[in-house]
This record gives sequence, C-alpha cells and structure tokens, in this order.
Amino acid sequence: MTSTRRTRQETGSRPAAGAAQTPAWNWVAMGQMGLTGWTRVAVKPVARAIARRTGRPEAQILALIGAGFLAISLVDFLRQVDAVIAAGRPAPSASQGSSSRLRPGRLARRGHPPQGRAAGRSEGQQPG
Repeated sequence: MTSTRRTRQETGSRPAAGAAQTPAWNWVAMGQMGLTGWTRVAVKPVARAIARRTGRPEAQILALIGAGFLAISLVDFLRQVDAVIAAGRPAPSASQGSSSRLRPGRLARRGHPPQGRAAGRSEGQQPG
C-alpha cells in the first residue's frame, strides 16, 4: 500500500476520475473540539500571542492546545474506567492471597517502592 502511495506522489499521477477518494481529515477542526466553553475563552489570548510570535495561524495554535486538552480528557476517562472496573471486581479470598493483587486505583507495579513525600520515612520519623 505504501509503495502505491509513493509511486503516485513521485510521479504526480492522480487516481482515475471514477475512483473513490477518501476525504482529507480536518485536523484543525478536530483539535479545536477540545476547546469548548471556558477553556476556549481562556486559551484564545494565549494562542493569539503565540501565533504572533511564531508566525503560525491562530487556528493551528488553538488546535494544538485543544488536542492537548483532548488527550488529558482521554487519560482521565481511561483512569475512571479502570477504577470502575477495579471496584467491580470481587475481593480476593484468603486462599488467593491479597498481596498478589493491586488495590483499586493503584497505578504502580507490584514490588516497586512507594513514591511521594513519605516514601523514605518510617512512621516515627519527622521530616528533617
């Protein structure tokens, strides 16, 4: 498939007039779908300033920022789905051993040390 595509691009030939063509994706419109309501209002002046400094169209800057918001929303959605699925699983029985499964909402791998402020302290130690 890629060899056919390269050949058409290199030779400049186009498909026959009766051949079905797939429409091009409108990436700018897709990216701007991530900006609705207050996010669009808040990002508009930032995008305008970036567009002036970079020489890119403001619509492209808005699309990039909107795509970032969409990606964040997708990750948040997938985490919520994971939490719902984990909450719906039955609790492990004593015969299965509770240490072999992660608690719901934990994204760390089994056997890795905890991360965060209290990672290196024992219960009785105060921060120094």
